[in-house]
Amino acid sequence: TPFDMMDNYWTKKSEVKLYVRRVLVAEKFEELLPRYLNFVRGVVDSDDLPLNVSREQLQQNKIMKVISKKLVRKTLELLKKLAKDESSEEEDEEGEEKEASKEGDKKDDEETPWQKFYKEFAKNLKMGCYEDDSNRSKISKLLRFATTKSDGKEISLDQYLDNMKDNQ
Repeated sequence: TPFDMMDNYWTKKSEVKLYVRRVLVAEKFEELLPRYLNFVRGVVDSDDLPLNVSREQLQQNKIMKVISKKLVRKTLELLKKLAKDESSEEEDEEGEEKEASKEGDKKDDEETPWQKFYKEFAKNLKMGCYEDDSNRSKISKLLRFATTKSDGKEISLDQYLDNMKDNQ
């Protein structure tokens, strides 16, 4: 990620190229994704949009709103899958650690893809949780926090609640 990504948060938007029937309509169509997903790069090709319209008309088009909603949903699903893969790997490692507790594993030092992603874009997800009312619950499940009992590892709110004492 660029070192000044959060400095440009309010001015920089996502860079998604918009094509209509394989014809480039906009090189950087910023209105497709919300600001907190400004790290997403991609291409959208739609057959449903009219080819000969201005940018202003495209922004008000209902189909564009549907495409935008689907892009956000798909992006959050991919992030959820990445985070879920990380949590399932941790559970597998815990089972292996019990079996081979005497051996020194190098896996502890390696970061999972989700940890690498989260280290770079945690601020974006937190801003998304703040800004996006409709997707707040999905985004909040992606957030990770360090606790006193997590030994320096960041855990999700669900994991935190699972580790809570019964009478707490």
